[in-house]
Amino acid sequence: MTQRTQVFKGIEMISFRLSPLVRLSFMVLLAAFLLSASPASEPQTNRSIQATDCFLRLKEHAEVPARDAGVLLQFKVELGDSVKTGDLLVSLDSKEAQLAVKLAEVDFKVASKQTKESVTVEIADATVRESAQLIEQAKADLRVAEKLAESDVAVRLGRAAEALAQDELDRTLESQRKFSSSVSPLEIARKEHAVRKSQLDTEQAQHDFELQAVRSTGRNAYLQQNMIARDRLKLEYQDATTTQGISALTADRANAALSLSREILDRRRILAPLSGIVVEQLKQTGEWVEAGEPVLRVINLETLLVKGYVDSDSIQLSDKGRTVIVTGTSAGREVIAKGKIVFVSPEIDSVNGQVMVKAEIRNPELRLRPGKRVEMTIEARSSETKTPTFSR
Repeated sequence: MTQRTQVFKGIEMISFRLSPLVRLSFMVLLAAFLLSASPASEPQTNRSIQATDCFLRLKEHAEVPARDAGVLLQFKVELGDSVKTGDLLVSLDSKEAQLAVKLAEVDFKVASKQTKESVTVEIADATVRESAQLIEQAKADLRVAEKLAESDVAVRLGRAAEALAQDELDRTLESQRKFSSSVSPLEIARKEHAVRKSQLDTEQAQHDFELQAVRSTGRNAYLQQNMIARDRLKLEYQDATTTQGISALTADRANAALSLSREILDRRRILAPLSGIVVEQLKQTGEWVEAGEPVLRVINLETLLVKGYVDSDSIQLSDKGRTVIVTGTSAGREVIAKGKIVFVSPEIDSVNGQVMVKAEIRNPELRLRPGKRVEMTIEARSSETKTPTFSR
């Protein structure tokens, strides 16, 4: 019985002592006053709610599969063992995978050594630079040879000396004809020798001049030869650079193959995907398993879900996060746990008008177990989070 109902019953008892007309007027006025002065009743969603048909359920559990096909070699855990995420549960036969890793390691070492210790590019680069220096030297020699080939000074000097010697000889012979005793035969012989020597010097200068032209042509050919050699060496340098790049790519490929072989070897181990307890062994040692085939089942009891049902008018979708109190029993003793709503179903059961809710609770001492029936109370909202109400 609400407070408002009690007030109306009190008024009714008093009104029996009044006349019918006065009593009717009094009750109408008083009722109107109470209705206008009292606040609207508090909505059901602001009250504590008792859920029904509540059971504990697992939040985290997994049928742990093999990550690769193979023979189960050894189980590292037994039923009931506690495991942590990443713990080794089962190992598969891995001899072939181990050999593949060793082979990949050798290939990677060879490729890395070839890449690091190869000096082909350095040698080709040094050869190209040496060729460039030879070309510069050849160009200098060619310029000298061309200058020498262009100069006929020695030939002209020889011709001038020859003409002078011949003039002196002619003068001496003319003097002898006029004065037979004025010039000795020896002096004439000397003059004749000077003429012949000047002629030979001129011939030698002409020969040297022609030889310089030949040498200039040879220097030019030598320069062209060095330039061709330089172009060839540049191609060899490019080839060495390409080879070095291929060696680096080969090393990268070997490294990738090594990583892949290690990954394949790692897949020969079945690891715990979550922390919990091993509760079921689905395969036996020595059996063949395919990739993805479950081998063990692991459950986590430290965090549980509570599934229950409440009247649809008493809860809203926005009530996710409301605090719940869960009460259960373990070994005949009461266990109380606190948690929060993690899911409010948007669907209403058309038969009973209820909705499903799920709450999450902590169970660090593992006293509560999934499948157990419990009681769950959804606490009233705090004053700060209550839905506003309005008076009529």
